Amino acid sequence: MGSIEVLKIIISVLAGIGTALTVMKAYRYLYLLGWFHKTKFKATENKHKYGICIAARNEEKVIRNLLESIDAQDYDLSLLTVFVVADNCTDGTADEVRRFMQTSNVKIVLYEHNNPDERTKGYALRYLFDCIKADGGTDLYDGYFIFDADNVLAKDYVSRMNEAFDAGYDAVTSFRNSKNTGQNWISFSYAIHWLGTCLNEHRGKNMLHLSCRLQGTGLLFHNKYVSNGWNYVTFTEDRDFCSDIVVKGGRVVYCEDAKFYDEQPYKLKVALRQRVRWAKGHLQSSVTNGPKLIKNTFKFNRNSLRSYDIFWLNFPAPIESIIRKLISWALQICVGILVGTWCGVIIGILTGIGWGYLKHWIQYMATAVFVYVYYHKHIQKIPFFKLCFYVLMNPFFTKIGTWSNYVALFKKVEWKEIPHDYTVDLNKLP
Repeated sequence: MGSIEVLKIIISVLAGIGTALTVMKAYRYLYLLGWFHKTKFKATENKHKYGICIAARNEEKVIRNLLESIDAQDYDLSLLTVFVVADNCTDGTADEVRRFMQTSNVKIVLYEHNNPDERTKGYALRYLFDCIKADGGTDLYDGYFIFDADNVLAKDYVSRMNEAFDAGYDAVTSFRNSKNTGQNWISFSYAIHWLGTCLNEHRGKNMLHLSCRLQGTGLLFHNKYVSNGWNYVTFTEDRDFCSDIVVKGGRVVYCEDAKFYDEQPYKLKVALRQRVRWAKGHLQSSVTNGPKLIKNTFKFNRNSLRSYDIFWLNFPAPIESIIRKLISWALQICVGILVGTWCGVIIGILTGIGWGYLKHWIQYMATAVFVYVYYHKHIQKIPFFKLCFYVLMNPFFTKIGTWSNYVALFKKVEWKEIPHDYTVDLNKLP
């Protein structure tokens, strides 16, 4: 067998691997059907009893804003209990909660967790649910919400989530908006990222009866999932929890009418720190959850497709990206060798890289424009020329996510808090 025939075989094998990867994930394009479909949940008179869980680390500047938005809910407040865990705080978070408790219309229970060896949000939630269990049991409430301390809720948030919960869905995620979308290009890109997940993923998954992802905050779930406490303590406890729900036969649905807002980082240093931490957590999640999701996929039951879909959510993005790049470069090298000189090979690789970056920039600029236009009624107004600059920078933000994945492969990551200081007038939110 000659060298040309060997090269042709290599090209065929590499092209086959690349095609297989594409085909295995091609169904995800069906998510885009969600552009034309919005899941509605029927109004209900059946009001469930809920615990609202907040893990707060040094959040004295913003936690009152969240508590005010809970206090202003149009739901029966006697059915709500707010559980706050002040987690390894060195500021006045606990004191701020105590001050609010004196005038609050909703019951608030405060716990303080002080263990410097347990610093992730997952550990704080584990401690909180252990306290709830010790103080009467997790079954005292039909379900539990989880929020970050920088969040604020639309006035009908709990009512809308209750409609989805009462319809029989035992895990619900919601519409994630941002308090500071227009602060700068970084906060804008974060906001587009979360809104894009709602538009380009959650809506379609609802339509296809797949399970949506959980994103750390703005979620509601049945008490059965914490009957044995909270067992998710990695950097991305939400992915572990979501995977567990699906493996156990559950499904996360999306309620777009339930709207909450959170604060986005606006400093590049903070954004880099957060994205690397997420990336490390995603790697941890892939190791923990990948095998059981694959096992569940091959049970060939009604939950198999959901398990398969969530497997790809957990599959390490940097690994897939590296595989695709290596395949692309290897193909270009082989083709270059077949057609002539090494100069042609180098030019081919450089051209491929340049074309890849150009496509990336066009794609994510277009994505930012589309998401902004689609949800413009829900987004604070941004001056035109600022908006143009923010759109131009959105592809750079997505590249930060990609580079963070590579850094996380080799870097030891420790949990560090993300500072929050942005408060809003609840009556002026879009």
